[in-house]
Amino acid sequence: MSALSPIELIELTYAAKDNLRYEQPLDLSKPEDRALLVDLNTARGDFNENKLLFELGVVTLGDNTSLQGHSTEKYLLFGGHRGCGKSTELRCLAVKLHHPDLFYVVMVDTLAELDINNLRYCDILLAQGKVLIEQLARDDIAIDAVHLHRLQEWFKQRIKTQITEQQTGAKLEAGAEARASLPLVGGLFAKLTNAISHNTSYKEEIRESVRNHYSEFANAFNELIQHANEQLNAANKAKKILFIVDGTDRLPSIEAEDFFTGNIDQLTQIRSHFIYCTPIHILVENGKINQTFKVFRLPMIKIAEKNAPDYFPSPLAILSEFIEKRVDKALFADATINHNGASYNSVYFELITHSGGHLRDLIRLLDYCLAETLGQKKIDLDIAKLAIKQLATEYRYLILETDYTLLKTIDSKDRDYTPTSEQSRRLLYDLVLLEYNSYWWQTHPAVKTLSAYQHAVAL
Repeated sequence: MSALSPIELIELTYAAKDNLRYEQPLDLSKPEDRALLVDLNTARGDFNENKLLFELGVVTLGDNTSLQGHSTEKYLLFGGHRGCGKSTELRCLAVKLHHPDLFYVVMVDTLAELDINNLRYCDILLAQGKVLIEQLARDDIAIDAVHLHRLQEWFKQRIKTQITEQQTGAKLEAGAEARASLPLVGGLFAKLTNAISHNTSYKEEIRESVRNHYSEFANAFNELIQHANEQLNAANKAKKILFIVDGTDRLPSIEAEDFFTGNIDQLTQIRSHFIYCTPIHILVENGKINQTFKVFRLPMIKIAEKNAPDYFPSPLAILSEFIEKRVDKALFADATINHNGASYNSVYFELITHSGGHLRDLIRLLDYCLAETLGQKKIDLDIAKLAIKQLATEYRYLILETDYTLLKTIDSKDRDYTPTSEQSRRLLYDLVLLEYNSYWWQTHPAVKTLSAYQHAVAL
């Protein structure tokens, strides 16, 4: 490979940095983001998207895809580690399912709509109403005023009586000017969602009003959803509404427990199809969850079996393609390594195997490598090792001294050993412990490089 000029190095480095946005999912409405997509599901193990589609009633026979079944509501959880690719998969799913013969997909990105650091179920509910109404208005779906009236009355009687117009910015007028319409009701949803996201003084009052009069709200919202379904069907836009709610996997442990278990009865009062993004620790002890939701896990990319010395060729090849989609291969040194009869770029191999198949960590490692080069040289094995050390150090701050004994024990046992406890749930949430298909656990490979871990293993 020919040498790069200094300006070429700089340009390719910054182009790569633009592609390494590990805190936000790809925007599939943009061609440049779609170009970064890699089909990773064949490398995940037992994840089968067709099972999720079947649960929703989506059936493909030959070239024809249709919606089957008569269920009025489905509640699905889509869980896995933070950063394993759930948001991108959900966005790909939204594109696939938003079709006249299938669903009218309403994508609710809680990270964009709400304050994820202070989030309650009623916040999500208001955001769902806001996004649905805004989308119906954009798509010119005619909604009869009579089916908005109950929602407007709920706002007027239950919100205005406790919270002033000045506090929320929501004005509810009487008479002809108050005739229900999508813009008016959508504006009320938007203003309350904004008040919850940004107004510390009044958010609890709004939440209390929603909680205290939730059944009335649910009935009014259900009337809108049912009518919207009928109008979408009549306009040949879709068969049913499907809400995909992303970002709720970022909820801290206590808030996530409250959201996904404490509010189950309220959540299922809204009659529609839902897919909620879910944090991994909620699925570890999921007895009550399984009684209400159909659970689908997105496993980590399985690069090897537990404690096996050999890596699978297919995931290595797919993740090598993933690297080259984000970082031009001209930025890497040419050294190669042979593994099980196949040849790989040695830097790719080092980064992939120390990422544990965790996509966001692989992207972080690539970003750390670029930072080490300063745009002045190629990424070689020495730079890769510095990046791995940086990642391991970041995890070290999340690990308690007593955690190393548990990590050692889990790694030394067979795949069936997954001791559920507050400690293991915390380690899963913090990505110190990684879960793979068939739900076996293993310590993050970068953590295994820490001297404290190696000391625990040697005892």
